[in-house]
Amino acid sequence: MRRFLWVFLALFLSWAGLAVFIFNEYRFRDAFNQTRKDLMAIASNAALSIDTATLLAVPLEETGDSSPAYREIFGKLSLIKQTNSSLKYVYIMMATQEPGILQYVVDADPAPQIITANCPRALPGDKYDARKLPELLSAYNGPAADKKITADSWGVFISGYAPVRDSGGRPVAILGVDMDAAGIAKLQKNVRISLLSALGASCMFLISLFGILIIRPKRGI
Repeated sequence: MRRFLWVFLALFLSWAGLAVFIFNEYRFRDAFNQTRKDLMAIASNAALSIDTATLLAVPLEETGDSSPAYREIFGKLSLIKQTNSSLKYVYIMMATQEPGILQYVVDADPAPQIITANCPRALPGDKYDARKLPELLSAYNGPAADKKITADSWGVFISGYAPVRDSGGRPVAILGVDMDAAGIAKLQKNVRISLLSALGASCMFLISLFGILIIRPKRGI
């Protein structure tokens, strides 16, 4: 009887762990997908406010941040940040002649707190290796967002992107918006923990069932 109670407990824990895993997985996917949609919408609306003639006038060199064109675009990106409190960084990049390598044009947040040896300030013309971010590269064709949480020198984020188009509708740059992914990363961690718990409980159930069905008590002679 005691063995059957142990099997029942193991089965209950297994089902409970599975239920928690499914619930956390649903919460994570729902939050992640909604965040992606929000970021794409913000980036798309923000891109419409950028004057491409001014943007193209920004010198792609270290001193370019002192130009009138840079300051004008910087002001617009800063306003976008202020009106969307969930955003941490807003920036515009352009393609280079190297496949997969982009360059900064304007970065709205070269804030002092992020300027460290491991996190340099992004100046006009600074290169960024986007080869591991297919969604960023595809944003020349239309709005896109990361399909997974990404990490770089600036932190851990989910990012949305949209093309900046000229008067003829041709894409000339990409506007990106970054949101701190700490909260969603925590949900993702909870999903992994609940999965491990469910697997552990399932193993305990199988071991207990094996003991009931296979291991027989010895009978006296």
